Amino acid sequence: MTFWDDRLDDAARQALQPGQPDDLNRSPDVLVVGGGAVGLAVAAACRRAGLGQVVTIEGAARLASGASGSNGGAIAPDMHLLTDPPEMVAFGRRSRALYREWDAEWGGAIGTWPTRWLNIFPAGEGPLVSRQAPGDIEARPLPEEFQPIGEGELGELEPDVRLPEGGTAVLVDGQLGVNPQRLVAALAARAGTVVTGVRMLGVERTGDRIITVRTTAGDFTPGAVVMATGLLPEPWRTRQRWVKGHMVAVAPGPWRLGSVLAGPLGGGTPLGDGTIFCGGSFDEGDNTPDVRPEVSDPMAEALATLVPKAAGARISHRWCCFRPYVEGRQPVVDRLPEVSNGWFAGGHFTTGIMMAAATGEAVAGWISEGRTPELVRTFSLAR
Repeated sequence: MTFWDDRLDDAARQALQPGQPDDLNRSPDVLVVGGGAVGLAVAAACRRAGLGQVVTIEGAARLASGASGSNGGAIAPDMHLLTDPPEMVAFGRRSRALYREWDAEWGGAIGTWPTRWLNIFPAGEGPLVSRQAPGDIEARPLPEEFQPIGEGELGELEPDVRLPEGGTAVLVDGQLGVNPQRLVAALAARAGTVVTGVRMLGVERTGDRIITVRTTAGDFTPGAVVMATGLLPEPWRTRQRWVKGHMVAVAPGPWRLGSVLAGPLGGGTPLGDGTIFCGGSFDEGDNTPDVRPEVSDPMAEALATLVPKAAGARISHRWCCFRPYVEGRQPVVDRLPEVSNGWFAGGHFTTGIMMAAATGEAVAGWISEGRTPELVRTFSLAR
């Protein structure tokens, strides 16, 4: 169990487990397959766009049962300035703007909060963003959004954070954080009909159109279909895989921390009650669902490198999840191959929460207007 589960009210818990209604619409205007953050953002955006009846099906008994409900809740597109192309950053920034707009419109139902990211590097290492897969990082010049922080200024900003001898620190402000499960619950409440415990079994096509989606709860004959299944299902498989990651939560202790800490030395995300989230790892080749303390616990130990008072801190939660990786490490938002009424939105890897809102807007706009939105032209299956 993640630490996010302990931070939900009864209404959110119920929203994550809707079950199956007796009068399920079998011919919706839009059928979304996948009840994670991306799928529900697509469904909510389709409803906002006036696309008619929308049904979302999720195979698990609970929404956001995978990576969508197990991540750190970061909505920090500016952190990708050093590691990703401009299109990725622009897409993330659009998503951040949408979250602010939706949260205000929905009376704070999403519950975003402002974050700043403090990136700390040892002597001789340049500013690189952490939490990226090994081998995918390319050093780039420091963008203007990254403010260098001297040791004295660091002491005023974060008195309990230690800068390593000869090390450097840069600050990125203006980002957001969110409880990802609360986000999913808020989206589900605005996504039309949401169903759990229903798995897709396959599709039937006539020409270039999907005419039937077969599921464990019977057949659907939708107008449009969006696969938000993380990875592409059959028969559209491509170069893709699930990548396991471990996370831990450190219980509150005798330290103060107001910034998200990142960098090659480790780090963590502070929450309002003093808990610190640490993670996640990239456990290539580990396909088991088992939580392995020998992988997770070193992340909490690394926190003490930057926050000495956290040495020996108690770990309150350990968990793992599998992230959807499509070759290229960028999300895929595209039509399904050779299908005129089907789309795929997935492969978001570590950015599903951050990119969900913009992904939903893009897919809904594509269905409505019939043309590729500019923001997602580079996120194609053909790249």
